[in-house]
Amino acid sequence: MASVSSISGLLLAMCITVHAASSALIVTGLAASPEDTDEFQRLAGETKRLLVERGFPQENITTLSGRVSREAVLQALQAAKPSAKDDEFWLVLYGHSATVSDEPAFQISGPRLTASDLKTALEAIPARQYVFIGTNASGSFLTPLQSANRNVLTATKGQDEDDQPRFPDEWIEAFGENPKASFARIAARAAALTEDQYKTNSLAQTEHARLADATTGTILEPPFGVDLSVKDPTAAHSNGTDDDGSVDLSKLTVKPRDPNAMWEKQPASDETRKIIAEAQKTPNPDGDAAIMLEQQIAFTVRADRMTERDVSYRVYVPREEAVADWANCFLPQSAPVVTTRLLQARLINPDGSSTVFNPAKVHESIDPNSGESSGESMIFLPDAHAGCVIEIAYRTLQMVDSTIPEVSESLPIQQSVPVLKTSLEVRVPEKPAFHVQLNGLTATPVESVENDRQVSHWDLGPIPSAAALPGDPPPQQWTVWLAVSSLPSWDHFAACYRRLARGSDVIDDSVRAMGKKLAEGAKTRMEKIQRDFEFVSALRYVAIEIGVQGFRPRTPAQVLANRYGDCKDKANLVAALLRSQGIDAHFVLLNRFSYTDVNFPSWQFNHAIAFVPAAAKDGQANDLWLDTTDSVTPFGSVPPGDYGRSGLIFSDDKVEFKTVKTDKSGVSEIRDDWTLRQDANGIWSGQVKRAGLGFADDGLRREYRGFAPVQRQARLFQAFNALWPLAEFSKVQVSDASVQGQPMQLQAEVTGDIARLPQIGDGVQLALAAPTRNRPLLLNDGQPMRFTQTITLHYDHATPKELPAPFHTEAAGEQLSVEWTRVDEHTCRRTASLDLAQGLVSTADYAALRRALHDWNTSLAR
Repeated sequence: MASVSSISGLLLAMCITVHAASSALIVTGLAASPEDTDEFQRLAGETKRLLVERGFPQENITTLSGRVSREAVLQALQAAKPSAKDDEFWLVLYGHSATVSDEPAFQISGPRLTASDLKTALEAIPARQYVFIGTNASGSFLTPLQSANRNVLTATKGQDEDDQPRFPDEWIEAFGENPKASFARIAARAAALTEDQYKTNSLAQTEHARLADATTGTILEPPFGVDLSVKDPTAAHSNGTDDDGSVDLSKLTVKPRDPNAMWEKQPASDETRKIIAEAQKTPNPDGDAAIMLEQQIAFTVRADRMTERDVSYRVYVPREEAVADWANCFLPQSAPVVTTRLLQARLINPDGSSTVFNPAKVHESIDPNSGESSGESMIFLPDAHAGCVIEIAYRTLQMVDSTIPEVSESLPIQQSVPVLKTSLEVRVPEKPAFHVQLNGLTATPVESVENDRQVSHWDLGPIPSAAALPGDPPPQQWTVWLAVSSLPSWDHFAACYRRLARGSDVIDDSVRAMGKKLAEGAKTRMEKIQRDFEFVSALRYVAIEIGVQGFRPRTPAQVLANRYGDCKDKANLVAALLRSQGIDAHFVLLNRFSYTDVNFPSWQFNHAIAFVPAAAKDGQANDLWLDTTDSVTPFGSVPPGDYGRSGLIFSDDKVEFKTVKTDKSGVSEIRDDWTLRQDANGIWSGQVKRAGLGFADDGLRREYRGFAPVQRQARLFQAFNALWPLAEFSKVQVSDASVQGQPMQLQAEVTGDIARLPQIGDGVQLALAAPTRNRPLLLNDGQPMRFTQTITLHYDHATPKELPAPFHTEAAGEQLSVEWTRVDEHTCRRTASLDLAQGLVSTADYAALRRALHDWNTSLAR
């Protein structure tokens, strides 16, 4: 005897049989924005695709979109093909609903389509009817359309739920899990997914779907009499294959057949075997641990100040070491600002079997106990091993920062692994005009206009990995990335920022008094500037960047009163103090440690400093850049990440870019001085001193600041032993890193047997260790630098008769030299120097500089 569950499953399967004469009408109504138009059309397209999978003949499915009229809809209903009671007829409406003359109506062009219109037209169709009204305020259609031959599903329970619902999107998701499922089961699953979305994003649910059930004659609440814990006997899934046989990752709808499962093992299919076979044929000459076979990126700027990012990719993982990097996927979640929805996650094993992750089971990023967000949610694909293929697809919605009245976004396209194929599409409002720019590749997009949007599409070939290397310049200078901005010009940007910062540069009595106090006794302009700089640098760095304070500086008076501030607060204060003393000074925005494309107006800044233009007649020969963020940077120098960057300088009536540079006379230098004396037994002893000037001094201060004495000593022993490994060091000393105005100095006493002279610890040796390089090399943060080592040798006997010949060479603009001099009959001195005038070494110059460095090292070994 058959079990009750098997009989119920059989009956369910029988009751959803679709006959060849079944048909459907899908209508998209008026939209309030271009993104609504896109979304309604997307939902309509997905609905048609899923109805075909359900078994509907494609020619029996009619879609009406655009400026649809009432007459067009009624004519399409009149022409509906079903004639038998066993056929299915589906009517699906996407758009907006409202009330017209106290009657619910669907918003279309011209006279609205009322519930009475629909009821009359539907009564003439004899087939089993399934109506889904995916609009706001759709619940008011339930009672008028209720019938013993008609199931009516609405996205909301009543007219008062007037927000645009999420339910239609979840209905497509549920429909895609099993296109052959019963209408009620699809509705129940969609309701559960909608509820999960609100919970995941910690939002109050503002919509509640309802179903007018034809069997019971009642209006049901979710789950509409369906037990979702019982496995659906009709489960199936789509393979995402287009008509031409290619696979569109964005259309993949592979889900677990059991909606309650987190993971589900699925047997091999022709599709998965083909995917694995093609992946295994992929050339991998460099032995990459993972290769991205394909990625699809679609970026949309919506009219409601939201951006939408659809990302899907397929990765082949030939080596075990990369499995964890790709089998664990982290999605950004910080509701309501950022919400990400997983569309698909699948692991395909080497034998073609697969593990499918249920998107509904994504772990919430909100801690239910604390209410805090981790900022991301994780997808974990278990039992992943080398040789697998991983597919991920997700959609991220992000609010545009309301503080800035423009859109400015950047997206990385190049990945940490090689990418064989990329489909990239950007959709932005047609008006006002946007700037869209693909950087790092010469590729022309296909341009079009759709639904009042400018669309740019690129199909890109292989892109190498962007794996980081020592000495890399900012990624924007050598990787492939996309920039999108609505800013028409830098002048427009400046106007926006000035409005945002209006009043923040006011100089009140407290600022004037402090400026006067700091200037007392100063004999020169430069002395005043240095006093102001060191005073503001010594103030605590504290960043409290909530809301507009993330962009607007606090007033100079506020920073003085608080005795703390972030980079923009301190830059604003030092400029105000200087102006109060009659010295011209300006606020500057900068992209520290990064890159600014001065030809692409957009928000490209993460830092603020001050600028004092040269005034030769007043004793200031060169421009000065003042970064008061911390108390480490010496006056006249700039800290790491500033040099060579483009600073946007705000003057009274204009803005202009200038390159941040330091005084050429104040060369950054590390100087090592060794003084060694030989005793009668041939043992050498003496002292070594290291001092830094300019940027080098800044580096030493950062390295040793905050260390306990024992830590400083340990670090210094390591540094000196690396220069002369066979020597013994003692009595190490480090000067106070907090004292400005005098260079940092490190010193120690040393004893050793000179088998080889002490080395030069310049760091350039390691930077040029690789024989070739496929990107520029950044040395010393781009700042000009000199490394100088002087070794003075006092012999117990006479100096050698012959000293090594001098060495001088130049490569890629860099100077390398070694000089030997005889001081007297018992003393000689070797001076070795490396002058790095060019901070950025091109790929073409890399080999020549490496050869020159090799020759220099050979000379040092003589």
